Amino acid sequence: MSEIDSNEILSASPRCDDQWLIKIKNAGTEETTGDKGPDFPRVPPTFRDIQQNSDCYDPSVVSIGPYHHGKEKLKEMEKLKETYARQFALDNKKHIDEIYREVEAELSIAKNCYPQDARRNFNDEQLAKMIFLDGCFILQFLFCLYMKPGNLKMSSHNAALVTKDLFLLENQLPLEVLTKLMSFRSLDQKAWMKILTAFCDQVRAFPGGTELKEKITKFFRELQKSLTTRNPEGLAPDQPAAVHLLELLHKRFCSGTIVSENSENSSCNNNSQMSWYRYYPAEELRNIGIHFKPSKTDLFTDVQFKRRWLISRSLYIPPLRIDSSTKSLLLNLVAYEECHHKSRVISYVCFMDSLIDTPRDVQVLRSKGILLNTLGSDEQAAELFNQIASHLIPDPYAYVQVKSSIENEHRKVLKKWVAMWLRVYFNSPWTFIAFVAATFTIILTAIQTYIALFPLKDR
Repeated sequence: MSEIDSNEILSASPRCDDQWLIKIKNAGTEETTGDKGPDFPRVPPTFRDIQQNSDCYDPSVVSIGPYHHGKEKLKEMEKLKETYARQFALDNKKHIDEIYREVEAELSIAKNCYPQDARRNFNDEQLAKMIFLDGCFILQFLFCLYMKPGNLKMSSHNAALVTKDLFLLENQLPLEVLTKLMSFRSLDQKAWMKILTAFCDQVRAFPGGTELKEKITKFFRELQKSLTTRNPEGLAPDQPAAVHLLELLHKRFCSGTIVSENSENSSCNNNSQMSWYRYYPAEELRNIGIHFKPSKTDLFTDVQFKRRWLISRSLYIPPLRIDSSTKSLLLNLVAYEECHHKSRVISYVCFMDSLIDTPRDVQVLRSKGILLNTLGSDEQAAELFNQIASHLIPDPYAYVQVKSSIENEHRKVLKKWVAMWLRVYFNSPWTFIAFVAATFTIILTAIQTYIALFPLKDR
């Protein structure tokens, strides 16, 4: 039986009431318009409809782009945007209208990055003005944050809120606009990229507890030395450029693969295709002899299971600071991934949720330097992960070798008993000394009893 040519099927003339077939046939074959830029999507409705997370997607003090522009609670910062734009021009020793005219062409392209429904209430002139002021604000904010903290003209609390707002999915600006505006500064492109990289690093890895301006100033001084040998954007050379700050953050901390490849873990290769995983909380894993250690990198993808010597097993997890902005940051990274069919942060959050069942699990991870909890109690930290992950579906093959190794270890009953015995009796020098003393006492008692029952005969 001869095969039917697919082209013949598509070219067959449909009936007049089969116009939907024509639409399917022509889908993807129509030429795309040349003015379509990268899509800056909204947070998916399935995420926004979750009541307990609804406040994590909207800006607190500043709007960037058209989605939240004009909201009453954000109008106060609009005045500061104009002040920042004026200062941006003065620092460049150029008239602000001159800068605007030179970037006007870039602005007309940038507005197409947003969906039509996001810009329907603004004409081209209003959009261009909005994007220009937002771009000047971001660059002047970053410049003051790292180079002249005294010129921020806002409290440390507001600076922290602005930082959080700049990493919201619906609060993004095309990096192309920022790049164009960067060219007016005396700083070269590499210096600006160091600032952007420092900004991402600050949000991801900065410990809490000290005054914001002092922290970021010290951090940037150290970063200037550490980044001299790195790629300016902190990305692999073959990675495409990020289109906005949130994507830059994602690319910086989600490089690599979520399918762990560990040469020392060859014994679990037979189970490397396992797509299911029984969840074991951190306290239970510790009780069977699995040690928790912070990864050497802060990549969300750097989760590894390693074997050392005969019975030593270690689970390496990237450290994470938990504070008032952590939930918002993770949720917006998750929303970004959902819009772009990615799953690295989603899989990381779900994996952490599998380890955290109760506050005791948080305490285990916190004691090993994996979690730095500045949010409050361990119960609040446990609730945070449980809330974020409650509606997420991870990649079933994420960290597949790690999950397989944990499953194998949990099945080894003898090793579980030995590990628990070692943990109970050798978790400190005093318990070890007490165990030796008790053992020695038992031995002496046994010898004494034997001699009493069977006295030695005189020869």
